[in-house]
Amino acid sequence: MQLNKNLIKTNFKKNFLTYEQNAIAQKESAHRLISLINRKNFNKVLEIGSYSGFLTRLTIENINCQSYLALDIVEESEFAIKKINPKIDFLNYDVEEFNTSDKFDLILSNASLQWCNSLPDTIKKLKSFLDEEGMMALSIFQKGNLNEIKDAFGVGLNYPNLKEIKNMFSKRAKIIELDKVLQFATPVEILKHLKYTGVTSLNNNRLPVSNLKEGIKILKEKYNNKITYKSVIIID
Repeated sequence: MQLNKNLIKTNFKKNFLTYEQNAIAQKESAHRLISLINRKNFNKVLEIGSYSGFLTRLTIENINCQSYLALDIVEESEFAIKKINPKIDFLNYDVEEFNTSDKFDLILSNASLQWCNSLPDTIKKLKSFLDEEGMMALSIFQKGNLNEIKDAFGVGLNYPNLKEIKNMFSKRAKIIELDKVLQFATPVEILKHLKYTGVTSLNNNRLPVSNLKEGIKILKEKYNNKITYKSVIIID
């Protein structure tokens, strides 16, 4: 199934102001990602999926660089990025449509590449943007991510499994699995959380009405109002 990028963009635009407050797992993976980068000085940095600028701020606070290019499908991201540092360059672009002759020595992305129609092709392209001593530092959601939602409502992205992710990178890559279980008071709170973090960008911000009641029952009785984020951090 090809993802509807216009729908994804629209839903992330709607929830731009609520994202950071609710993106608990995404913020945790961003912190872990930055902590695993063992260099502190870079020439040119490219960030894919800058959105609210959370990873951008962490990077600027912890890493020195000569130039920084942030890329995001949502144009509002530019305002957040420029507030962090007006010298950061921003491009309103879908990474799958983006090409450049520039070479970077650090390419970053946190919790955004799941929105690619072809993750292997995107990773291959990003590798071509690296200079000889370049590094990729990425977090990617893996198979089993939000499995409770898929079980309850029958909707979800087709996340790659760990073996598929490993095959996209070199044998020297450092790969770390990161799981985060979130507990909510009610199933309705789970649905609000998903909406405010853009996860429902698959289906017009609505879960299937036909099985909404049954899905809520499953979240409450089978999963005790918990959902699980499963991500992989790659340093290559």
